[in-house]
Amino acid sequence: MGKQSVKSKQQRYINIFWVTLTVVIAICTILVTISTLGNMVRTRSHRREVERKIAILERKIEGDSIFIERIKHDPEFMEEYARETFHMQRKGETVYILEN
Repeated sequence: MGKQSVKSKQQRYINIFWVTLTVVIAICTILVTISTLGNMVRTRSHRREVERKIAILERKIEGDSIFIERIKHDPEFMEEYARETFHMQRKGETVYILEN
């Protein structure tokens, strides 16, 4: 009976060891999974924000490209823009600047 009792105690300790190891591994796996999911959510949120900014900048580039083409090829537009932006005038012309 003595040897059988020692073997059953050893077996119990071995079983406790494996159960404990399994629980520790399961907890570590759950923690890593939660961390990874959190990083995924933050990354997706950041990606959406960056994509929104890219769309805004692309629209701005498109508008600036149209403006550049008009300045290059439309002398009347270029003159109007220069007069309004830089308060330019022709010789002998009087310009009145009205501020809102």
